[in-house]
Amino acid sequence: MIRRETIYHEEGGAEHTEATLKAALAAARELNVAKVLVASTSGETGVKAAELFKGSGVQVIVVGHQTGFPATGVQQFKAENLKRIEELGGAVNLGSDTLTNSIRQRQKLGHSPVSFITQTLATLKVKVNVEIVCKACDAGLVHVGEHVISVAGSHRGADTALSFLAADSPNVLDVKPQYFICVPLSRDKADAEYMAKRQAAQ
Repeated sequence: MIRRETIYHEEGGAEHTEATLKAALAAARELNVAKVLVASTSGETGVKAAELFKGSGVQVIVVGHQTGFPATGVQQFKAENLKRIEELGGAVNLGSDTLTNSIRQRQKLGHSPVSFITQTLATLKVKVNVEIVCKACDAGLVHVGEHVISVAGSHRGADTALSFLAADSPNVLDVKPQYFICVPLSRDKADAEYMAKRQAAQ
């Protein structure tokens, strides 16, 4: 029998970023995991992770959105953050958003098996965690079957960390969760703030 501590945040949000990254690093050491994947839209959270993990012996792979999200030609990952992460020894992947694209395509193409999978993972609050594992695996930054830790957040920062056995995007159902490290019990507040921001920008 295995006993491990899981941290539950009552509400998800960027205020949990430091605690979540520290918990991910501690879990990587305990579980002998060599790579931690961190979702980051602008690269800000990625820089924080790279700074924390520097010299730890654990590689940080920061995964951002593809160019073209949320609109054609747009790349939200800031060049200065990419440079800083690489200076600190981290890697950056800005490959195709394999799961997110299935939701964006529904308007023209309708539902697909992948969009149903994506929506289910989002309901379970692990969609981004699974997606960045697939993206890193597609890019050759992690190997199929490799035990990795995946860190994501509720629109901003980091509040969710799980470990997985990795698989690439054609085999998304083979991404196998292992340990829950940090999980928000609710994302209602973060979701409401995100939607209000989007509506104000329209």
